[in-house]
Amino acid sequence: MNGSLWVMGWIGFSLISLAGAALLTTLKPRWTRHWLSFVMTVGSVALVVMSFSLSPAHASRMALPHPWPTLVMAPLPLAGLWAIVAGILFLSATLLTMRRTDSHRVFYALLPLMAGVGVYVWSGDGLMLLLTWEFISAVTYLGLVTTRRSRPVWNAGWALLALSEFGGMLLLIALAWLMPTHTQFLSDSLIRLARLAPTHSPAVTNIIMLMALVAFGVKAGLFPVMIWMPMAEPEAPGVVAGIFSGLLTALAVSGVLAMTEIAGSGLSWAIVMLVLGVLGALSGALYSVVSRHVKRVLAYSTLEILGLVFAALALWRILSLVAPHNVGSSLALDSAIVLLVMHAGAKFVLFAASDYTGQWGHTLDRLGGLIHTSSATALLSLLGILALGAFPPLGGFVGEWLLLESILKPISTSTSVALVHLALMITAGFIALTVAIGLAAYLRWFGFIFLGIHRSSAKDIAPPAREWVWALALPLLLMLVPGPGVPWFLPWLNRSLHSFLTSNSPVVAPSFIHPQTALPLIPIGANLIPAPGAQGTVFFPQSFNVGDPYVLLFMALFLSVVVGLIRHFVRRKPLRRVAPWNGGATPFSPQTTWSAEGFTHPIRLAFSRFYGLSRERTQRQQAHFYRHTVINRLEEQLYRPMMQMGTWLGRNIQRIQSGRVTQYVAYVWIFALIGMIIGAIH
Repeated sequence: MNGSLWVMGWIGFSLISLAGAALLTTLKPRWTRHWLSFVMTVGSVALVVMSFSLSPAHASRMALPHPWPTLVMAPLPLAGLWAIVAGILFLSATLLTMRRTDSHRVFYALLPLMAGVGVYVWSGDGLMLLLTWEFISAVTYLGLVTTRRSRPVWNAGWALLALSEFGGMLLLIALAWLMPTHTQFLSDSLIRLARLAPTHSPAVTNIIMLMALVAFGVKAGLFPVMIWMPMAEPEAPGVVAGIFSGLLTALAVSGVLAMTEIAGSGLSWAIVMLVLGVLGALSGALYSVVSRHVKRVLAYSTLEILGLVFAALALWRILSLVAPHNVGSSLALDSAIVLLVMHAGAKFVLFAASDYTGQWGHTLDRLGGLIHTSSATALLSLLGILALGAFPPLGGFVGEWLLLESILKPISTSTSVALVHLALMITAGFIALTVAIGLAAYLRWFGFIFLGIHRSSAKDIAPPAREWVWALALPLLLMLVPGPGVPWFLPWLNRSLHSFLTSNSPVVAPSFIHPQTALPLIPIGANLIPAPGAQGTVFFPQSFNVGDPYVLLFMALFLSVVVGLIRHFVRRKPLRRVAPWNGGATPFSPQTTWSAEGFTHPIRLAFSRFYGLSRERTQRQQAHFYRHTVINRLEEQLYRPMMQMGTWLGRNIQRIQSGRVTQYVAYVWIFALIGMIIGAIH
């Protein structure tokens, strides 16, 4: 099937599915949930099947009646990969939701989004890219506000809608600016746009790319237009928040790559994206580590991972321009995609698991010991946490290792390039700090929810059904593919991104085909784990800071066994209960109410100027408590003044429209006088 058939199929599928659900709601309401479950399952499988057709060979044109333009259906960069990711996530969401009492609301939110994703990956036309991205923005807003009725949801929805429409306007301007005339914009494809882009000056190209970056960055967690994520994702159902966090961000990055392929980009655009990426990653990690709400911790950690992704994309572009033949550019681009695939699976699992843990409470301080209630949920959540925390050999480790390796890789001996490399080394310090703070946030999230003693006063709830656990485990495939499967994944990825790469150096060394390429690595055990059918297992063949994630994994397991044996044979005393501020191992009581805040107290003090802390002292049962309030500086110092300015302008414009003729005559004379003064000056 070509692109036109797939697009028409998705449009017809969504109309038939929604019409059938509306008809069943009128005739047989109890069948509506089964119908929606069936069509969601069919759509999920169709996304995976469609991935095999997402190649330039299946591109097509769809001629519309006059005066409508001709649309070009061609796959976006990595469209096949994201179709598979989307199919897995939507299928898992369907299996997890079908037994919920409010499943129809969730399905009504996800069904249009799934159809929009199926069309978006075929957006190989300037107008098609704009229309499909606007459609995804609209259904994202509707999907959020229809899943739950509350004021926080509506507030988050309005923030999402406002930022999305602002981004859509910028994308429209960016695409129109690429065209020499307005009429050609309605009919030319991205290939035609790419041929016209070099006619623009570098300054204009950078402005166009900055507008496109903001347009797609709204969904991708780009600083500072990501403010809606911490507002919306904690209020949405877990599966909806997981798809928002894991899938929409990847699709947005694909849009950024498409615009880069069209217009190109200069060094200044990459530097701006690097600064925004590092700021977003660090601020997301800092807010994540002090948040108390279970889902808000995950929402802020999304901003951390996506900040690292944007930093990796910026490094790819910088190295491609400064040192085109250096393998560091390939490492950086691979890092961005590996992090996106890993993040899609891990974050979906954690958001979905938070719906189960939410039966006991929504704040970390009220949870604990849930590993005894559902060990399977705890195990799957632990795998997600380990992936996000860069535990080898999972995808998070591979992605962050590739990112740091792309910075540490020597570039050139020239002075100017050496100065660029020095600036990148400073960036590496902030990235390392971000990774460390993010790891503390992940450990805090898992520890306070699943470990220790059950501190909630809620009644015991039955463990989840076995099929629920299997559905929750399905997205874990996305953490394993870029992790243990990286010897197979990276060669395929680099073949798919061939047009974006400037270096021909392999990222995976062919150590089994040509063992001499990895001779310096043999003593450290680089070839301990063979990869049958793959080109090799060793990253970065130039032998600079090379390591094998499996070696680190075995070292961690070995040290854990050694510590356990020492504990068993040498120190046989019972385990000592730690203080509440070190983990909250005592039962729930007023003294342990704020133990999750105490866990991160040193971080709050170290970054007190960033948080703008205010302290409140209370006393309960002869114990003093200090509760710190963290100020969201982005909201308080950027968006709130903008809202106040808009309110002020609206109030004064309303005063102008008084209906008095004398006042309007006065306005005319004032503007006429200003015009005469300007004319006299010029």
